[in-house]
Amino acid sequence: MTLPASETLEREKDKLYLSDAELIRRLGVPDKIIRPMLPALESKWGFPPKSPLFGGRRYWPAVKAWLDKHNGLNVGLPETNRGRR
Repeated sequence: MTLPASETLEREKDKLYLSDAELIRRLGVPDKIIRPMLPALESKWGFPPKSPLFGGRRYWPAVKAWLDKHNGLNVGLPETNRGRR
């Protein structure tokens, strides 16, 4: 697989809805490893589905949040010490 030109990658960096090819490039996981896993990730692990409204592309912020959660990162606001004095 050849990579797109650097100008194309720069133009794509802020896209919100990604095709599977763009998603795979952004993840940096080899296509032959991740592409066959996507259906099972979606059906069994809650991976963000493709949006029919946006041409079968996946919403990148949801994908990133899913990855953060499944890699042990706390997503959202920090916990507060409510009730402690």
